[in-house]
Amino acid sequence: METLPQLPEDIIVNILSRLPVKYLIQLKCVSKPWLSLISDPQFAKLHLAQSKKKSISQRVLLITVPLESAACEASGDDLDDESKLIFELEYPVAMKKTPDSDELVGWLDLGGSCDGLICVVFEHERIFLWNPTIREALELAKLRPFDRCGMFSYGLGYNSSTDDYKVVRVARPIFTVASNETEVEVLELKTNIWRRIQGLQSGIEIEGEGIFLHGALHWLASRQTGPKKIYIIVAFHMIEEKFYELVPIPDNIKETKHDLLILGISGDCLCLFDGCSYETVLEAWQLKEYGVKSSWTRLFSVHRETLHGPGCSVQYWEYALCYTKTGKVVIDYDGRELVWYDPKEKTSKTFTPCNDRDCFLPAIYIESLVSPHCCYATNRHNDKDV
Repeated sequence: METLPQLPEDIIVNILSRLPVKYLIQLKCVSKPWLSLISDPQFAKLHLAQSKKKSISQRVLLITVPLESAACEASGDDLDDESKLIFELEYPVAMKKTPDSDELVGWLDLGGSCDGLICVVFEHERIFLWNPTIREALELAKLRPFDRCGMFSYGLGYNSSTDDYKVVRVARPIFTVASNETEVEVLELKTNIWRRIQGLQSGIEIEGEGIFLHGALHWLASRQTGPKKIYIIVAFHMIEEKFYELVPIPDNIKETKHDLLILGISGDCLCLFDGCSYETVLEAWQLKEYGVKSSWTRLFSVHRETLHGPGCSVQYWEYALCYTKTGKVVIDYDGRELVWYDPKEKTSKTFTPCNDRDCFLPAIYIESLVSPHCCYATNRHNDKDV
């Protein structure tokens, strides 16, 4: 019997780097050389680069019990087939109170995602980097307590100059936004040490998770100018470690609707979702040209009745999570349901997770092979679920 000729290694690497993560995880079992190749951090970078060229699809992690992941780009028959739309995952052992339970170690907050890694914070003290796709998690150095009652915002991004990931925490007292009382701390994964840096300009207040794009973290922020509050996008440069104002929000957004502005991303553009439980319209805007206010473009405007039917009574908040490359918007209906809405077709599909809690917490991420251990200085505090 004739044997198939062996392909050169560089061709094998090129072929494998173009496959979805779920197949690569299975192919680790083919042989020890393939296991070594697919587990290599350099291969993970190559695979991530190939995925980004193809405009990698986003997923939404539904943090509840059971833990579930849904495909943001789902369309057509996939929206009617839950086996294709959503699947269950497991929490890392280190995040559980006991190895055999799904009860988590404390109250959970999210710090954004980058390259398939999700930043998860418990009680503003314990912090993890977690790749749910490859089931790896790493506990980082504990955060220092904030000695006042505070508001916290987090962000996770990548520093291309040092090939390292950074976590940023912004903490401020609830009743003031004075720059000398706002604390900004940064952790570089290679050192695993928190250090204080210069804070925000006085009068600026940020909220939500940081969105990583174009080498910077971005937050929705507000600045008090006399009696008027102005809403802006604030960025944090990952290399220079400095905050700067990127752009104001679109002029067309009414000030009365500021209570539910959500910053998101679509491809390589920032998005702004504007809606409120007391309003009848949900809108989405895209910053077509990075840093240019005049490039804000409205993507769609939809009445609540289109989403929920005529005569509906909207009882809960709606959070637009992302605008997909196929032109759909994924909406979190108050942590109770996910809605895929198509503005062109004016159709929607609703999914209700079967969870043991009142609601879920959503985290947008991509599937990747990037390990949280890739840049870590030592193997202290490791938890690796494979």
